[in-house]
Amino acid sequence: MTPSSYTPAYFPDEFAAARDLLKKAQRIVIFSHRGPDGDTVGANLALRRVLTKQWGKEVRSVCVDAPPRSSSFLPDFDSYLNELDLGWPDLLVSVDCGSSAMIAFGSTTPTLFDGSIPFINLDHHPSNDEFGTVNIVDAKAAAACQILYRFFVFCEAKIDRQIATALLHGLYYDTGSFMHSNTNPDVLQIASELLWKGADFKTIVKNQFHTMPVPQLRVYGCILERAHVNDKGVTVSTLNQDDFDSIGATADDTTGAIDYLNSIPDGKVACLLYENRKGELKGSLRTRRDDINLSKLAGLLGGGGHAKASGFSMPGHLSMDDDQIRITRD
Repeated sequence: MTPSSYTPAYFPDEFAAARDLLKKAQRIVIFSHRGPDGDTVGANLALRRVLTKQWGKEVRSVCVDAPPRSSSFLPDFDSYLNELDLGWPDLLVSVDCGSSAMIAFGSTTPTLFDGSIPFINLDHHPSNDEFGTVNIVDAKAAAACQILYRFFVFCEAKIDRQIATALLHGLYYDTGSFMHSNTNPDVLQIASELLWKGADFKTIVKNQFHTMPVPQLRVYGCILERAHVNDKGVTVSTLNQDDFDSIGATADDTTGAIDYLNSIPDGKVACLLYENRKGELKGSLRTRRDDINLSKLAGLLGGGGHAKASGFSMPGHLSMDDDQIRITRD
């Protein structure tokens, strides 16, 4: 697909169904995916503000993991809950969750997807398994915030400065500061419209790509020092929990490092493997090639994403010995 051939998807029936559910409901839970990023947080908080400030709803933003520091300037960032009380809401919404597994509460709450509570699923990942009562999924969209903007226009919602900033935050993140190949004309048009509505672009840029604490710099240094390209053209680097502890950093400090691994000219695929404190092994995958679909590979490992950017998570630990990577599972 070339940028000139892109036509933004339009979901009149799904948009209308989602609008009616949101208007009817009073207590709404909005889910962000596990390991949240700028797009899922921006979409969550933008929708939260429309629902609370304009439609008079009670809203809880829920995610099994804490949102990243790079989103901390957004309104209501501190309102996120990491526990789910399914007896409270009369409507569920997920934003940017590429599969039901990415919500991460399904294993502990078996009734989450049984339809007893209506569920709006708004997403842009081809791996999405359409787990909602209403599914608004555009796999060609660059970000969930791109779809959500079109939904707000459909609903005639007022996009104030705070909402515009949250939406642009998601667009900017998921397009890699408008440098990734998913930066299509619709993305730039929406970005322009959000700037006209007062989006704080300067703060977005500063927090996403121009702010890096010393521990994160050390994490980047460790990742880049260990990077190597194997005989299959795969650029690999690793970090285990001992590395994070010695540096005084966390798994959140790996954000953005995969894009540096993906910049090697002769590399076909970039893979960053790292542990977190939950005993999980996480993998980030990137490629610039059009003939490789990483979402299929990530799907085999319980993850998902896009053809050129995907990830996965599994129980396990990493060890390195003489440049050999060993993965052990409990």
